[in-house]
Amino acid sequence: MRRVCMTMLAALLLVSIFPVSALAEGEEAVPASLKIDDTNIYEGMDKAYKYGYTPQVSGGVVTLVMPLIADGEIQNSQIIVTPTLGDTASSPFQYKNYQKTIALAQNKVNGGNTTVASYLVRFDLPLASGRINGVYPVTINIQAQGAGGSAIQQSFTCYVTITDGKNPNATTEPETETPTSQPKIIVSGYQINPYLVEAGGEFTATITLRNTSEKKSVQNMLVTVSFDCPGASLLGESNVLYIDKLGKGKTTEIKINYKTDLNTAAQTYNISLSMEYDNSDAMSLSSAGTVPISVAQPLRVELEAPQIAKEVNAGDTLPLSFQVMNLSRSAVYNVRVELSAPGLIPTGTAFIGNMEAGTSSAADMDAFIGTKNMTDGNEDDDKYGLTSGVITLIYEDAVGQEYTQGTEFSTTIGQPVIAASTTQSEEEPEKASQWWISLVIGAAIIAGLVTTLLLRRKRRERAHADI
Repeated sequence: MRRVCMTMLAALLLVSIFPVSALAEGEEAVPASLKIDDTNIYEGMDKAYKYGYTPQVSGGVVTLVMPLIADGEIQNSQIIVTPTLGDTASSPFQYKNYQKTIALAQNKVNGGNTTVASYLVRFDLPLASGRINGVYPVTINIQAQGAGGSAIQQSFTCYVTITDGKNPNATTEPETETPTSQPKIIVSGYQINPYLVEAGGEFTATITLRNTSEKKSVQNMLVTVSFDCPGASLLGESNVLYIDKLGKGKTTEIKINYKTDLNTAAQTYNISLSMEYDNSDAMSLSSAGTVPISVAQPLRVELEAPQIAKEVNAGDTLPLSFQVMNLSRSAVYNVRVELSAPGLIPTGTAFIGNMEAGTSSAADMDAFIGTKNMTDGNEDDDKYGLTSGVITLIYEDAVGQEYTQGTEFSTTIGQPVIAASTTQSEEEPEKASQWWISLVIGAAIIAGLVTTLLLRRKRRERAHADI
Protein backbone atom coordinates (compact mmCIF):
# COMPACT_ATOMS: atom_id res chain seq x y z
CA MET A 1 0.00 0.00 0.00
CA ARG A 2 2.80 2.33 0.90
CA ARG A 3 4.50 1.49 -2.39
CA VAL A 4 1.37 2.47 -4.42
CA CYS A 5 1.12 5.84 -2.72
CA MET A 6 4.71 6.58 -3.43
CA THR A 7 4.20 5.79 -7.09
CA MET A 8 1.23 8.16 -7.38
CA LEU A 9 3.13 10.95 -5.67
CA ALA A 10 6.01 10.55 -8.11
CA ALA A 11 3.59 10.77 -11.02
CA LEU A 12 2.08 13.98 -9.69
CA LEU A 13 5.50 15.51 -9.33
CA LEU A 14 6.34 14.64 -12.94
CA VAL A 15 3.09 16.18 -14.20
CA SER A 16 3.78 19.33 -12.28
CA ILE A 17 7.24 19.57 -13.75
CA PHE A 18 6.45 18.49 -17.32
CA PRO A 19 2.94 19.48 -18.61
CA VAL A 20 1.14 16.83 -20.48
CA SER A 21 -0.09 17.78 -23.98
CA ALA A 22 -3.88 17.53 -24.55
CA LEU A 23 -3.29 16.07 -27.99
CA ALA A 24 -2.15 12.60 -28.64
CA GLU A 25 1.25 12.27 -30.20
CA GLY A 26 1.15 12.95 -33.96
CA GLU A 27 -2.09 14.96 -33.87
CA GLU A 28 -2.34 18.74 -35.04
CA ALA A 29 -4.17 21.49 -33.11
CA VAL A 30 -7.73 22.14 -34.42
CA PRO A 31 -8.42 25.94 -35.16
CA ALA A 32 -11.61 27.74 -34.06
CA SER A 33 -14.59 27.69 -36.45
CA LEU A 34 -17.89 29.51 -36.89
CA LYS A 35 -21.39 28.21 -37.26
CA ILE A 36 -24.84 29.74 -37.72
CA ASP A 37 -26.87 30.15 -34.54
CA ASP A 38 -29.91 28.35 -35.87
CA THR A 39 -31.81 28.28 -32.60
CA ASN A 40 -32.37 31.89 -31.60
CA ILE A 41 -34.29 34.69 -33.27
CA TYR A 42 -32.38 37.99 -33.58
CA GLU A 43 -33.63 41.48 -34.42
CA GLY A 44 -34.63 41.65 -38.10
CA MET A 45 -35.57 37.92 -38.22
CA ASP A 46 -39.08 36.49 -38.24
CA LYS A 47 -38.00 32.93 -37.36
CA ALA A 48 -34.91 30.93 -36.50
CA TYR A 49 -32.75 29.34 -39.16
CA LYS A 50 -33.75 25.82 -38.16
CA TYR A 51 -37.37 26.76 -38.88
CA GLY A 52 -36.66 28.07 -42.38
CA TYR A 53 -35.54 31.70 -41.97
CA THR A 54 -35.47 33.73 -45.21
CA PRO A 55 -34.31 37.34 -45.61
CA GLN A 56 -37.07 39.99 -45.66
CA VAL A 57 -37.74 42.05 -48.82
CA SER A 58 -39.42 45.45 -48.36
CA GLY A 59 -39.27 48.79 -50.19
CA GLY A 60 -36.77 47.55 -52.74
CA VAL A 61 -34.28 46.44 -50.03
CA VAL A 62 -33.31 42.93 -48.83
CA THR A 63 -32.49 42.67 -45.10
CA LEU A 64 -30.21 39.66 -44.51
CA VAL A 65 -29.40 38.61 -40.88
CA MET A 66 -26.91 35.81 -40.09
CA PRO A 67 -25.81 35.26 -36.45
CA LEU A 68 -22.48 33.31 -36.14
CA ILE A 69 -21.09 31.59 -33.06
CA ALA A 70 -17.41 30.59 -32.70
CA ASP A 71 -16.45 27.30 -31.09
CA GLY A 72 -13.00 28.59 -30.21
CA GLU A 73 -10.94 31.71 -29.61
CA ILE A 74 -10.74 34.22 -32.50
CA GLN A 75 -7.98 36.79 -32.53
CA ASN A 76 -9.20 40.25 -31.46
CA SER A 77 -12.75 38.79 -31.43
CA GLN A 78 -13.34 40.22 -34.93
CA ILE A 79 -14.27 38.73 -38.27
CA ILE A 80 -14.28 40.24 -41.80
CA VAL A 81 -17.51 39.60 -43.75
CA THR A 82 -17.96 39.97 -47.55
CA PRO A 83 -21.19 39.05 -49.42
CA THR A 84 -21.10 37.50 -52.89
CA LEU A 85 -24.23 38.55 -54.85
CA GLY A 86 -23.90 36.36 -57.92
CA ASP A 87 -23.55 37.15 -61.64
CA THR A 88 -23.96 40.86 -62.42
CA ALA A 89 -26.02 40.08 -65.53
CA SER A 90 -28.73 38.17 -63.67
CA SER A 91 -28.41 39.30 -60.04
CA PRO A 92 -31.33 41.36 -58.66
CA PHE A 93 -29.03 43.40 -56.40
CA GLN A 94 -27.31 46.72 -56.86
CA TYR A 95 -23.58 46.16 -56.79
CA LYS A 96 -21.54 48.10 -54.22
CA ASN A 97 -18.67 47.45 -51.77
CA TYR A 98 -20.50 45.76 -48.90
CA GLN A 99 -17.46 44.31 -46.98
CA LYS A 100 -17.34 45.11 -43.24
CA THR A 101 -15.78 43.99 -39.92
CA ILE A 102 -17.99 42.59 -37.19
CA ALA A 103 -16.97 42.20 -33.54
CA LEU A 104 -18.13 39.69 -30.99
CA ALA A 105 -21.00 41.11 -28.90
CA GLN A 106 -23.74 40.16 -26.52
CA ASN A 107 -26.75 40.33 -28.87
CA LYS A 108 -30.35 40.23 -27.73
CA VAL A 109 -32.39 37.26 -28.88
CA ASN A 110 -35.97 36.06 -28.74
CA GLY A 111 -37.52 39.42 -28.09
CA GLY A 112 -34.73 40.76 -25.89
CA ASN A 113 -35.23 38.48 -22.91
CA THR A 114 -31.75 36.97 -23.13
CA THR A 115 -28.42 37.65 -24.87
CA VAL A 116 -25.99 35.45 -26.75
CA ALA A 117 -22.30 36.09 -27.43
CA SER A 118 -22.22 36.04 -31.23
CA TYR A 119 -21.02 37.76 -34.36
CA LEU A 120 -24.23 39.31 -35.74
CA VAL A 121 -23.91 39.74 -39.52
CA ARG A 122 -26.50 42.07 -41.12
CA PHE A 123 -26.69 43.50 -44.65
CA ASP A 124 -29.34 45.83 -46.17
CA LEU A 125 -28.97 45.13 -49.89
CA PRO A 126 -30.76 47.52 -52.33
CA LEU A 127 -32.42 45.83 -55.31
CA ALA A 128 -32.05 46.79 -58.98
CA SER A 129 -35.05 48.40 -60.72
CA GLY A 130 -35.14 45.77 -63.49
CA ARG A 131 -35.01 42.76 -61.15
CA ILE A 132 -36.74 39.55 -62.14
CA ASN A 133 -38.70 37.40 -59.71
CA GLY A 134 -36.93 34.27 -58.46
CA VAL A 135 -34.77 32.72 -55.71
CA TYR A 136 -31.19 34.00 -55.56
CA PRO A 137 -28.31 32.69 -53.39
CA VAL A 138 -26.22 35.14 -51.34
CA THR A 139 -22.91 33.78 -50.08
CA ILE A 140 -21.43 35.29 -46.90
CA ASN A 141 -17.64 34.89 -46.90
CA ILE A 142 -15.85 34.98 -43.49
CA GLN A 143 -12.18 35.78 -42.87
CA ALA A 144 -10.57 35.71 -39.41
CA GLN A 145 -7.56 34.47 -37.42
CA GLY A 146 -7.47 31.95 -34.64
CA ALA A 147 -5.75 32.52 -31.29
CA GLY A 148 -2.51 31.01 -32.62
CA GLY A 149 -2.58 33.15 -35.80
CA SER A 150 -4.07 30.44 -37.98
CA ALA A 151 -6.29 31.68 -40.84
CA ILE A 152 -10.00 31.06 -40.70
CA GLN A 153 -11.99 31.14 -43.96
CA GLN A 154 -15.58 30.00 -44.12
CA SER A 155 -18.60 30.61 -46.35
CA PHE A 156 -22.32 30.42 -45.59
CA THR A 157 -25.12 30.61 -48.17
CA CYS A 158 -28.51 32.21 -47.65
CA TYR A 159 -31.32 32.24 -50.24
CA VAL A 160 -33.31 35.42 -51.09
CA THR A 161 -36.75 35.19 -52.69
CA ILE A 162 -37.76 38.13 -54.99
CA THR A 163 -41.49 38.52 -55.69
CA ASP A 164 -41.88 42.26 -56.51
CA GLY A 165 -39.92 42.21 -59.77
CA LYS A 166 -40.72 41.26 -63.33
CA ASN A 167 -42.30 37.96 -64.25
CA PRO A 168 -39.61 35.84 -65.92
CA ASN A 169 -42.23 33.95 -67.93
CA ALA A 170 -43.96 37.03 -69.30
CA THR A 171 -43.34 37.95 -72.92
CA THR A 172 -41.21 41.05 -73.10
CA GLU A 173 -42.01 43.74 -75.62
CA PRO A 174 -39.60 46.42 -76.62
CA GLU A 175 -40.15 49.57 -74.63
CA THR A 176 -41.37 52.43 -76.75
CA GLU A 177 -41.51 56.02 -75.62
CA THR A 178 -44.98 57.48 -75.83
CA PRO A 179 -44.79 60.39 -78.27
CA THR A 180 -45.88 63.76 -76.96
CA SER A 181 -47.06 66.69 -79.05
CA GLN A 182 -44.54 69.45 -79.59
CA PRO A 183 -45.32 73.14 -79.02
CA LYS A 184 -46.50 75.18 -82.01
CA ILE A 185 -46.15 78.94 -82.37
CA ILE A 186 -49.02 80.54 -84.30
CA VAL A 187 -50.12 84.04 -85.29
CA SER A 188 -53.10 84.52 -82.96
CA GLY A 189 -53.87 88.14 -83.87
CA TYR A 190 -52.64 91.31 -85.55
CA GLN A 191 -53.39 95.03 -85.80
CA ILE A 192 -52.47 97.29 -88.73
CA ASN A 193 -52.12 101.04 -88.20
CA PRO A 194 -53.48 102.66 -90.27
CA TYR A 195 -56.02 99.97 -91.11
CA LEU A 196 -56.06 100.85 -94.83
CA VAL A 197 -52.52 101.37 -96.04
CA GLU A 198 -52.15 103.97 -98.79
CA ALA A 199 -49.51 103.56 -101.48
CA GLY A 200 -46.56 105.76 -100.59
CA GLY A 201 -47.45 105.74 -96.89
CA GLU A 202 -46.03 104.10 -93.77
CA PHE A 203 -47.72 101.56 -91.51
CA THR A 204 -47.03 99.52 -88.36
CA ALA A 205 -48.02 95.86 -88.01
CA THR A 206 -48.41 94.65 -84.40
CA ILE A 207 -48.47 90.84 -84.50
CA THR A 208 -49.37 88.54 -81.58
CA LEU A 209 -47.61 85.14 -81.36
CA ARG A 210 -48.95 82.37 -79.11
CA ASN A 211 -47.45 79.14 -77.78
CA THR A 212 -50.25 76.59 -78.25
CA SER A 213 -48.73 74.05 -75.85
CA GLU A 214 -49.98 73.98 -72.27
CA LYS A 215 -47.18 71.56 -71.27
CA LYS A 216 -43.99 72.80 -72.93
CA SER A 217 -42.35 76.20 -73.23
CA VAL A 218 -40.13 77.33 -76.09
CA GLN A 219 -36.85 79.22 -76.10
CA ASN A 220 -34.22 80.80 -78.38
CA MET A 221 -36.86 81.79 -80.95
CA LEU A 222 -35.87 83.60 -84.16
CA VAL A 223 -38.65 85.25 -86.18
CA THR A 224 -37.77 86.14 -89.79
CA VAL A 225 -40.18 88.59 -91.45
CA SER A 226 -40.71 89.24 -95.18
CA PHE A 227 -43.21 91.40 -97.13
CA ASP A 228 -44.20 90.45 -100.70
CA CYS A 229 -45.20 94.01 -101.66
CA PRO A 230 -42.99 95.32 -104.53
CA GLY A 231 -41.16 98.51 -103.69
CA ALA A 232 -41.92 98.32 -99.95
CA SER A 233 -39.02 99.04 -97.59
CA LEU A 234 -38.46 97.92 -93.98
CA LEU A 235 -38.20 100.77 -91.47
CA GLY A 236 -35.85 99.11 -89.01
CA GLU A 237 -32.40 97.62 -88.58
CA SER A 238 -33.26 93.98 -89.29
CA ASN A 239 -36.10 91.73 -90.38
CA VAL A 240 -34.99 89.08 -87.84
CA LEU A 241 -36.34 89.36 -84.29
CA TYR A 242 -35.13 87.34 -81.25
CA ILE A 243 -37.39 86.13 -78.43
CA ASP A 244 -35.60 84.56 -75.46
CA LYS A 245 -38.47 82.48 -74.08
CA LEU A 246 -42.21 81.95 -74.53
CA GLY A 247 -43.91 80.06 -71.70
CA LYS A 248 -46.63 77.44 -71.80
CA GLY A 249 -49.78 78.89 -73.41
CA LYS A 250 -48.29 82.41 -73.31
CA THR A 251 -48.36 85.17 -75.96
CA THR A 252 -45.95 87.87 -77.05
CA GLU A 253 -46.12 90.80 -79.49
CA ILE A 254 -43.74 91.97 -82.18
CA LYS A 255 -43.92 95.23 -84.15
CA ILE A 256 -42.81 95.75 -87.75
CA ASN A 257 -42.72 99.07 -89.65
CA TYR A 258 -42.83 99.36 -93.46
CA LYS A 259 -43.12 102.10 -96.06
CA THR A 260 -44.85 101.40 -99.38
CA ASP A 261 -44.01 102.84 -102.79
CA LEU A 262 -46.30 105.41 -104.43
CA ASN A 263 -46.66 103.15 -107.49
CA THR A 264 -47.79 100.13 -105.44
CA ALA A 265 -50.85 98.56 -107.02
CA ALA A 266 -53.99 98.54 -104.92
CA GLN A 267 -54.45 94.96 -103.68
CA THR A 268 -53.83 92.66 -100.68
CA TYR A 269 -50.24 91.62 -99.88
CA ASN A 270 -48.85 89.30 -97.19
CA ILE A 271 -46.33 89.66 -94.38
CA SER A 272 -44.79 86.19 -93.91
CA LEU A 273 -43.25 85.02 -90.63
CA SER A 274 -40.81 82.10 -90.37
CA MET A 275 -40.22 80.99 -86.76
CA GLU A 276 -37.44 78.71 -85.52
CA TYR A 277 -37.21 77.78 -81.83
CA ASP A 278 -36.25 75.06 -79.30
CA ASN A 279 -38.60 73.23 -76.99
CA SER A 280 -37.80 72.65 -73.31
CA ASP A 281 -35.72 69.57 -74.30
CA ALA A 282 -33.59 71.68 -76.70
CA MET A 283 -35.22 70.03 -79.72
CA SER A 284 -35.22 72.31 -82.78
CA LEU A 285 -38.70 73.11 -84.14
CA SER A 286 -40.20 75.56 -86.64
CA SER A 287 -43.51 77.07 -87.72
CA ALA A 288 -44.80 79.82 -90.02
CA GLY A 289 -47.61 82.37 -90.29
CA THR A 290 -48.91 85.20 -92.50
CA VAL A 291 -50.61 88.57 -91.98
CA PRO A 292 -52.63 90.17 -94.85
CA ILE A 293 -52.00 93.84 -95.65
CA SER A 294 -54.48 95.77 -97.84
CA VAL A 295 -52.80 98.54 -99.84
CA ALA A 296 -54.91 101.16 -101.64
CA GLN A 297 -53.96 103.93 -103.99
CA PRO A 298 -54.85 107.40 -102.61
CA LEU A 299 -58.13 108.53 -104.17
CA ARG A 300 -58.49 111.92 -105.83
CA VAL A 301 -61.93 112.64 -107.23
CA GLU A 302 -63.13 116.15 -108.13
CA LEU A 303 -66.60 117.55 -108.78
CA GLU A 304 -67.45 120.47 -111.03
CA ALA A 305 -70.80 121.70 -109.70
CA PRO A 306 -73.00 124.21 -111.54
CA GLN A 307 -73.53 127.70 -110.17
CA ILE A 308 -76.89 128.03 -108.43
CA ALA A 309 -78.70 131.30 -109.30
CA LYS A 310 -78.65 133.88 -106.51
CA GLU A 311 -82.42 134.25 -106.76
CA VAL A 312 -85.04 131.67 -107.65
CA ASN A 313 -88.81 131.66 -107.47
CA ALA A 314 -90.99 129.11 -105.81
CA GLY A 315 -92.62 126.84 -108.34
CA ASP A 316 -89.71 126.88 -110.74
CA THR A 317 -87.66 123.80 -111.72
CA LEU A 318 -83.88 124.20 -111.63
CA PRO A 319 -81.93 121.96 -114.07
CA LEU A 320 -78.44 121.00 -112.77
CA SER A 321 -75.56 119.29 -114.56
CA PHE A 322 -72.52 117.83 -112.69
CA GLN A 323 -69.10 116.82 -114.04
CA VAL A 324 -67.00 114.30 -112.03
CA MET A 325 -63.32 113.55 -112.74
CA ASN A 326 -61.38 110.56 -111.31
CA LEU A 327 -57.79 111.79 -110.98
CA SER A 328 -56.69 108.67 -108.99
CA ARG A 329 -54.50 105.77 -110.13
CA SER A 330 -57.22 103.30 -109.26
CA ALA A 331 -60.92 102.94 -109.97
CA VAL A 332 -63.70 104.34 -107.81
CA TYR A 333 -67.13 102.82 -107.42
CA ASN A 334 -70.78 103.87 -107.03
CA VAL A 335 -70.09 107.53 -107.81
CA ARG A 336 -73.12 109.75 -107.21
CA VAL A 337 -74.13 113.32 -106.42
CA GLU A 338 -76.81 114.41 -103.95
CA LEU A 339 -78.33 117.84 -103.20
CA SER A 340 -79.83 119.01 -99.92
CA ALA A 341 -81.24 122.45 -99.02
CA PRO A 342 -84.43 123.77 -97.35
CA GLY A 343 -86.93 124.55 -100.09
CA LEU A 344 -85.08 122.70 -102.87
CA ILE A 345 -86.48 119.28 -103.68
CA PRO A 346 -84.25 117.19 -106.02
CA THR A 347 -85.96 114.75 -108.33
CA GLY A 348 -83.41 112.09 -107.34
CA THR A 349 -79.71 111.31 -107.10
CA ALA A 350 -77.39 112.04 -110.00
CA PHE A 351 -75.86 108.54 -110.32
CA ILE A 352 -72.70 107.95 -112.40
CA GLY A 353 -71.59 104.47 -111.27
CA ASN A 354 -68.04 103.10 -111.49
CA MET A 355 -65.21 105.19 -112.90
CA GLU A 356 -61.83 103.92 -114.04
CA ALA A 357 -58.65 105.82 -113.24
CA GLY A 358 -58.20 108.98 -115.32
CA THR A 359 -61.78 109.22 -116.60
CA SER A 360 -64.60 111.78 -116.26
CA SER A 361 -68.39 111.48 -116.39
CA ALA A 362 -71.42 113.77 -116.25
CA ALA A 363 -74.76 113.45 -114.49
CA ASP A 364 -77.89 115.59 -114.49
CA MET A 365 -80.46 116.41 -111.84
CA ASP A 366 -83.59 118.58 -111.61
CA ALA A 367 -84.43 120.45 -108.43
CA PHE A 368 -87.95 121.74 -107.82
CA ILE A 369 -88.09 125.10 -106.02
CA GLY A 370 -90.64 124.94 -103.24
CA THR A 371 -90.91 126.87 -100.01
CA LYS A 372 -88.47 126.65 -97.10
CA ASN A 373 -91.05 125.08 -94.79
CA MET A 374 -91.74 122.24 -97.24
CA THR A 375 -88.49 120.44 -96.40
CA ASP A 376 -88.59 117.80 -93.71
CA GLY A 377 -86.85 118.86 -90.53
CA ASN A 378 -87.01 122.58 -91.30
CA GLU A 379 -88.51 124.34 -88.29
CA ASP A 380 -88.42 127.77 -89.94
CA ASP A 381 -91.96 129.01 -90.65
CA ASP A 382 -90.72 131.35 -93.34
CA LYS A 383 -91.67 130.31 -96.80
CA TYR A 384 -89.35 132.57 -98.71
CA GLY A 385 -85.95 134.13 -98.31
CA LEU A 386 -82.34 133.02 -98.09
CA THR A 387 -81.64 129.26 -97.97
CA SER A 388 -78.34 127.36 -97.81
CA GLY A 389 -77.54 123.81 -98.88
CA VAL A 390 -74.84 121.30 -99.82
CA ILE A 391 -74.03 119.45 -103.02
CA THR A 392 -72.40 116.14 -101.92
CA LEU A 393 -70.15 113.92 -104.06
CA ILE A 394 -70.12 110.30 -102.82
CA TYR A 395 -67.90 107.41 -104.00
CA GLU A 396 -66.33 104.16 -102.72
CA ASP A 397 -62.94 102.44 -102.98
CA ALA A 398 -62.19 98.82 -103.89
CA VAL A 399 -62.92 97.52 -100.38
CA GLY A 400 -66.22 99.38 -100.06
CA GLN A 401 -65.10 102.27 -97.87
CA GLU A 402 -67.18 105.35 -98.60
CA TYR A 403 -65.80 108.87 -99.17
CA THR A 404 -67.73 112.17 -99.40
CA GLN A 405 -66.97 115.69 -100.57
CA GLY A 406 -69.35 118.58 -99.93
CA THR A 407 -69.81 121.89 -101.77
CA GLU A 408 -71.92 124.53 -100.05
CA PHE A 409 -74.22 126.97 -101.86
CA SER A 410 -76.95 129.52 -101.08
CA THR A 411 -79.82 131.17 -102.94
CA THR A 412 -82.89 133.28 -102.22
CA ILE A 413 -86.32 131.81 -102.80
CA GLY A 414 -88.82 134.45 -103.97
CA GLN A 415 -92.59 134.35 -104.29
CA PRO A 416 -93.95 132.57 -107.30
CA VAL A 417 -94.56 134.72 -110.46
CA ILE A 418 -98.05 134.18 -111.90
CA ALA A 419 -98.12 135.09 -115.63
CA ALA A 420 -101.40 136.70 -117.09
CA SER A 421 -103.27 135.15 -120.04
CA THR A 422 -102.55 136.31 -123.63
CA THR A 423 -106.03 137.91 -124.23
CA GLN A 424 -105.79 140.06 -121.14
CA SER A 425 -102.26 141.06 -122.00
CA GLU A 426 -103.37 142.23 -125.45
CA GLU A 427 -106.54 144.09 -124.27
CA GLU A 428 -104.96 146.03 -121.43
CA PRO A 429 -102.46 147.95 -123.59
CA GLU A 430 -105.23 148.87 -126.06
CA LYS A 431 -107.50 150.22 -123.30
CA ALA A 432 -104.64 152.06 -121.73
CA SER A 433 -103.75 153.60 -125.08
CA GLN A 434 -107.33 154.79 -125.72
CA TRP A 435 -107.55 156.36 -122.25
CA TRP A 436 -104.36 158.35 -122.66
CA ILE A 437 -105.39 159.48 -126.17
CA SER A 438 -108.74 160.73 -124.90
CA LEU A 439 -107.05 162.54 -122.07
CA VAL A 440 -104.60 164.25 -124.39
CA ILE A 441 -107.31 165.26 -126.83
CA GLY A 442 -109.47 166.64 -124.02
CA ALA A 443 -106.59 168.63 -122.63
CA ALA A 444 -105.84 170.08 -126.09
CA ILE A 445 -109.47 171.08 -126.56
CA ILE A 446 -109.61 172.82 -123.21
CA ALA A 447 -106.34 174.58 -123.87
CA GLY A 448 -107.67 175.80 -127.25
CA LEU A 449 -110.89 177.15 -125.73
CA VAL A 450 -109.01 178.99 -123.01
CA THR A 451 -106.69 180.56 -125.57
CA THR A 452 -109.58 181.69 -127.80
CA LEU A 453 -111.42 183.31 -124.89
CA LEU A 454 -108.31 185.18 -123.78
CA LEU A 455 -107.68 186.51 -127.31
CA ARG A 456 -111.24 187.74 -127.64
CA ARG A 457 -111.10 189.57 -124.29
CA LYS A 458 -107.90 191.39 -125.24
CA ARG A 459 -109.46 192.52 -128.56
CA ARG A 460 -112.46 194.00 -126.79
CA GLU A 461 -110.30 195.84 -124.35
CA ARG A 462 -108.34 197.45 -127.23
CA ALA A 463 -111.56 198.44 -129.03
CA HIS A 464 -112.89 200.29 -126.02
CA ALA A 465 -109.58 202.01 -125.58
CA ASP A 466 -109.72 203.45 -129.15
CA ILE A 467 -113.20 204.97 -128.75
